[in-house]
Order: sequence, then structure tokens, then C-alpha cells
Amino acid sequence: MATKRDLQGEIRRYRQAERLLQLGARVPVVADMTRLSSWFLRKLSLEINGQAPRKGQVPNSDQWYLRRKHLLQSSLFCQTYQRLVRIEHASTDECDLLVDGYAQWRTMMVTCGLEPQLSIDRAWWLIKALRMRSLQPCRCVECHGPFLQSWSRARHGFRCESCKAEKKFAARPSAESSIP
Repeated sequence: MATKRDLQGEIRRYRQAERLLQLGARVPVVADMTRLSSWFLRKLSLEINGQAPRKGQVPNSDQWYLRRKHLLQSSLFCQTYQRLVRIEHASTDECDLLVDGYAQWRTMMVTCGLEPQLSIDRAWWLIKALRMRSLQPCRCVECHGPFLQSWSRARHGFRCESCKAEKKFAARPSAESSIP
């Protein structure tokens, strides 16, 4: 017979799975986060979304986050998630932190009028990459903005794209200075 504590934990895992599936998470991601069976999660996904769950490989490339068009949004998600971890300490479950961090980040993107580039699956992998230390947050040596970088580049003086462009623009001779 299950104890009240076990039953409450089981109900919490089912609610977490429901939230993740509503956000569009793939079944393997939800199974990893909640430790529920894939068979059950496929059935739950069909019930929640009204269609069969997406198939295919779960995102697992660190390079995706470092591309110019994804770097800023990935770095912002990382900052949002790490802020939540600091605030909540150890009182909140890893799955709840992911869902809450992703929801806050998504609201931020929509409020700013930006199209969110990061899916819940990619957010999950980003957290795994941070834990494995294959990606690390680091600061630009000029503007001190926080950005994600691979562990090998994080040690060296990192310069963000904006600072690189500004330095390149400042180095070009202006049209006014060339006129005698």
C-alpha cells in the first residue's frame, strides 16, 4: 500500500509531466525529468495535445546555442534559470525550476516583441550542458554582458558580437578624416 507521501510525490510528477507536455516537450525529455514511463507519457501527450507526440532525436548539440541568432536568447534563458536556482535554493524540484524558468523567459521574449527561438527541449539540454560544463556563462571583456560560451573559449578573453562590431566600426577610417 502506498503511503500518503508516495502518493503526493506521484501526483506531483504527473502534474509536472502535464505542464511539460503542454509546453511542447518531447516524451524522452518528460520521461527524463519525471521518471514516468514513456508509454504512459505518449498516451498523456495524445490526450493533452490531441495528436501523436513528436518523433525524432532530442536536441543535443551545444553548438546550436552558440550561433549568433540563438546566443542572446540562450544566454538570457541561462541567466533567468540561474537566478531562479539562487532564489529557490534547494526547495524546488529541478523540473519545476525548468518549467518556471522557461515560462518566465518566454514571457520576457514575447513582451519584448521577439520570436522565442528556444524550445523547452532545448532549454532542458542547455541545463544539462551547463551541468556537464560543456557550456559556461562568461562575461564580455568590454561590456561585461553575460553570454554562453564553450568551456574552451570561456577561459580566454571573450568579446561579444556587439563589441566586435563596434571595435571594427571604430577602426575604419571615417569619410570626414580623409577629406583634406
